[in-house]
Amino acid sequence: MASSTLSARLRYLNESAHLLATAAPSTSRYLMSQCNALMFENEVEQPESHRRKVCGACGTVMVLGWAGHLEVETRRSKKKKASQAGVAKARAMIYTCDSCGRKTRHHFNNPPPPRRNISSQAAQPVASLSSSSTSANQLEAVPSANASTKKRAKSRKQGGLGALLAKQKASDQLSSGFGLGLMDLMKKG
Repeated sequence: MASSTLSARLRYLNESAHLLATAAPSTSRYLMSQCNALMFENEVEQPESHRRKVCGACGTVMVLGWAGHLEVETRRSKKKKASQAGVAKARAMIYTCDSCGRKTRHHFNNPPPPRRNISSQAAQPVASLSSSSTSANQLEAVPSANASTKKRAKSRKQGGLGALLAKQKASDQLSSGFGLGLMDLMKKG
């Protein structure tokens, strides 16, 4: 089957199954299972959203609360560590089909480990003199980088404000034909 006709047929089956999901659920399941079978025969990869919204076993379009429900599962990893604060959690969404009872688990991507701040490292006392001298050099380098960044931001801000004021003064002088404006007449004095 040509790719254009295949994509047209898959789109038709998918859209018609979604339209009939509430009006005729059994017809919708049949159309969606035909769509899934056609995708499998032609080795077309199902998009992630399709896998979340449609039951892979019976073809039910899972409208959450009506034809399926969702649970969010968090569980601790099986590795035992001394401190429980550093234990990573594996998180998953579990979609349950109300027609056939199949549970589909979709795992979240775990967030990257938290970054360590330099200020928290500086708060810890250092035992050796050699390491304290290197950490002092590192601490001096960080404020200078922050200071230079702050100075650049301040100069950009002042330069931008100065340019705006100069532009406003120039436009005020050009717009007032006789040197007087409405604000000049309203001033007391």
